[in-house]
Amino acid sequence: MNIQEAKTEIARTYRAYMKKDEKGDHRIAVEKQRPVLLIGPPGIGKTAIMKQIAEEEGCGLVAYSMTHHTRQSAIGLPYISEKEYGGRKWSVTEYTMSEIVASIYEYMNRTGKKSGILFLDEINCVSETLQPVILQLLQNKRFGNIDLPEDWIIVAAGNPPEYNRSVREMDMVTLDRVKNIDVEADLKVWQRYAVKNGIHMAVRSYLDIYPDHFYRITDTDSGQFFVTARGWEDLSLMLTSYEEDGIEVDEKWFLQYLQHDEIAHSFGLYYKLFRCFYERFEKEGEGCMSLASMLLSSPDRLEALSSTECITVASMLSHTIEVKADRIIEKKKRLEKYEDFLSHMPPDSSFSDDESIRAYFSEKRKSIEKKREQITRDPLDEIREKDALDCLEDCFAKWRMQPYEERCSVSDLAKERIEEESERIREAAKEAAGDAEEGFKVLRCCPQGKSAVLYFLHDLSVFDEESGILKLGGLVSLGDEED
Repeated sequence: MNIQEAKTEIARTYRAYMKKDEKGDHRIAVEKQRPVLLIGPPGIGKTAIMKQIAEEEGCGLVAYSMTHHTRQSAIGLPYISEKEYGGRKWSVTEYTMSEIVASIYEYMNRTGKKSGILFLDEINCVSETLQPVILQLLQNKRFGNIDLPEDWIIVAAGNPPEYNRSVREMDMVTLDRVKNIDVEADLKVWQRYAVKNGIHMAVRSYLDIYPDHFYRITDTDSGQFFVTARGWEDLSLMLTSYEEDGIEVDEKWFLQYLQHDEIAHSFGLYYKLFRCFYERFEKEGEGCMSLASMLLSSPDRLEALSSTECITVASMLSHTIEVKADRIIEKKKRLEKYEDFLSHMPPDSSFSDDESIRAYFSEKRKSIEKKREQITRDPLDEIREKDALDCLEDCFAKWRMQPYEERCSVSDLAKERIEEESERIREAAKEAAGDAEEGFKVLRCCPQGKSAVLYFLHDLSVFDEESGILKLGGLVSLGDEED
């Protein structure tokens, strides 16, 4: 599965393990709560999704890289205590609390969060002396003689052997006690993340053109050469900062992040072309859609575009439209939550005074909180529902301020708001669809028009929600080109 699917599965697992019966006992007994073992390439985002899950679920997160630990820090330090057995006193070796377990209790005291996730990275790269301790943890949820807090689950992560020579294979007995999730690099999922997180357009468009350069591991006699998702994202951050400061970079600079000679060289050449091409039009207009209009009005410039430049234009235009479409999709989802609240709202007569209104919204907020227990719950839905509830509460405030004899119904006020927001969404969709039509016009006129149009079409059609927004805006070219 890809990293987004893995995130969803881990979040569902956490919710399932946290469920309790009417007596307060876990529905899935603690001893049956298998630790999650997440195996995937380095830099794919394993640590990032754990932070996202903790934030979205409102739970704690304590993370450790196990390669930094010794047996003593994992199980605690030995000390001599005195015990009495059979009427005789004996000196007995005992252990202090594990540093890792102690850090969980410290975290709980500091944050007040009593449930959470213990994330252990590089679990299959531990030293030989630490391996038995890790096996005990995965099998019994304890370090030495100390159990993990009851409402904490374990997620362990590691790299496959082909990415790390120090990996130690786990035996069948251990693997039979974990929930195993294998993660693979997925460029489509990463590109969606890239759009939402402002990854540099040169990086996004380059990987659109050369998708096989997204993740690459090459073993040679000289060593291992590689490129990872982490490398591309870190490169993007630094490249953006350097551009803001007017600092020029050369091909060797890219090797600091893309540790693969061939790909670093290829991206270096592409970036130089990208900057020349982008800056050529940036001075004359604002943004990529101005670039499209400019190219349409300059046939000579269009004819002079190389094959790579045509694809670059297609990529720049599609990414600009995708960002707009994503914003519209989010607005649409929030409006749907608002409409759902309105459809289940009791009649105005149920709200005789401020106290009854407060009680209604208090109950609704409790209902939102309770939904967290649902395994398939999308964490973003909670944010949307809270936002929709706030909007509905504003409607009630306006309703209460109206003179009684002139007061319309709450639902009429709310429907006015729905219509206004729906109109804004339709207008934004029309604008995005117009941008797409403009893009198709430009690309059909390119020297490599057919391949550029097909590339543009594919980019806009990858995600159903985005193509749906463009069709809502009246775009017909998606269907025409497919025919």
